[in-house]
Amino acid sequence: MSAGTDRIPVAVLAVGGNVSQGILKALRRSALPLRVLGTDVSADQAGLYAVDEGHVVPWASDPAFLPELARVCRAAGVRVLMSGCEPIIDFLVAHRAEVEAATGALCPVNTPEVHETGEDKLLTCRWLAEHGFDAPRHAPSEDAEAARRLAGTAGWPLVAKPRRGGGARGLFLVHDADDLANACRKPGYLLQEYLRPDDAEYTVGCFCKRDGALAGTIVMRRELLAGTTYRAWVDNHPAVRRAAEAITAALRPVGPCNIQLRLTERGPVCFEINARFSGTTPLRAAFGFNEADAFLRHYLLGEDVTLPRVTEGVALRYWNELYVPPAALDYVRGRGTTAGYDGPGAFTEPFGPAR
Repeated sequence: MSAGTDRIPVAVLAVGGNVSQGILKALRRSALPLRVLGTDVSADQAGLYAVDEGHVVPWASDPAFLPELARVCRAAGVRVLMSGCEPIIDFLVAHRAEVEAATGALCPVNTPEVHETGEDKLLTCRWLAEHGFDAPRHAPSEDAEAARRLAGTAGWPLVAKPRRGGGARGLFLVHDADDLANACRKPGYLLQEYLRPDDAEYTVGCFCKRDGALAGTIVMRRELLAGTTYRAWVDNHPAVRRAAEAITAALRPVGPCNIQLRLTERGPVCFEINARFSGTTPLRAAFGFNEADAFLRHYLLGEDVTLPRVTEGVALRYWNELYVPPAALDYVRGRGTTAGYDGPGAFTEPFGPAR
């Protein structure tokens, strides 16, 4: 991004993570004049070298986090904060008023109730059932009797996963009574029925405005690798779309909401809600459904937004590398920022057909 003083300064926090990096990719596609700052906890984070100005800040759990973030934001005149990192979002939700007062930047995040509904998978299942939506049969790991009943009604295998967290971290299948006993010894876990079939998993992006109205929806069937979307096919499955839109309309999140479902014999069943930017944000933006751009236009600039109805597209993910010159890395390690660095820049490995 080129230099300039008339651009809108925005900060994306935790740019070492894949979701925040996806936000950066989506912002690259925006027609808005932006100056993008990025933060993370060490110099060895690729996203710091892909923004206009990168800054090393403490962990969100560190008491020095907010004062340092405030210093960075005030110096650059940052107008809005964005992030895809769950611990960062936890902090922003819990301390929104304090963050906005300290940084001078808007921090459009969900209420604690909406946030917890999405972040805690047990609360997600309970919320879905309470609001009349089909939810996976489930039991908390601490309730061994409920877990045994679940196995008796749903059959093997069951899915065991932490109530909080993403990317399939800690997830495993429960195949028999011994596995079930092991799962029940893990506090903070959720046991769920295994939703079939495996080839009918959908991730649906819905964007919600201040008044709760939907500004757009995009449906993608997907395949996973290491807990993240590896291949995605934009679809127009009406039943999946209706289910995701109904859930989002009832939840009323701030901005982007990612609904994950499987299309089972009994219809679409939601098993996870990410009431935030998600890992497929850059894929959706590439198809013209740019939630990061809509987020800034609506929540920062006050524009009414409508995202396009996209029904075709294929995304095939792959690994790539960003190479950082030692001089740039040493500079950031010594100063905690890329600001003022004028040496050779980072570059990515070319891949794919020449254009």
